Amino acid sequence: MSIVYPSLEEARLLLNDYLSDSNIILHCEATRQKALRIAKILSAKILVDFDLVSIGGLLHDLGRARTHDATHGYVGGKLLELYDYPSSIVKVVERHVLGGFTAEEAVQIGLPERSFVTETWEEKIVCVADKLGLYDWEEIDQPQKWLEKLESRFTELRQHYAVTEPYHTSMQRAKHFVNAMVRIAMLI
Repeated sequence: MSIVYPSLEEARLLLNDYLSDSNIILHCEATRQKALRIAKILSAKILVDFDLVSIGGLLHDLGRARTHDATHGYVGGKLLELYDYPSSIVKVVERHVLGGFTAEEAVQIGLPERSFVTETWEEKIVCVADKLGLYDWEEIDQPQKWLEKLESRFTELRQHYAVTEPYHTSMQRAKHFVNAMVRIAMLI
């Protein structure tokens, strides 16, 4: 049985109902576009659900309507559950923060004790797209530059937020799966 996702229009309406900050909405749209570009590159070697990437990428920061801390993914997932969104979309939203959090790490930052580590390629794709610039990024079609861009973004976050544990470990986790994605992309 295939999953029926809400339409892109329905997802945009929900996003606009909750978010009033046009910069966050622009970022969500840009993340969706970057995620779809990454998915297209990787789909030559792995199976990717483009609808999940599209809707998950658009709604990934829905929780910023309530908070701007590391729990915003979880908060966004809870909002989506109120609207009976499929669990696959909820997981993309919940798990996109940095490189995700283990159950132990989750407790340290105020989340429920369960894993928020990205598992599926769709979750990883949205997570990475979110890190590759706040808006559009011209070099998105160049996988060999993804890790460099991720490092640059994480350097900014470390300087701005004085990153400690478990955030540092989560960033390392993101670097690990970006490396895997680049290796897959470069095999094409």
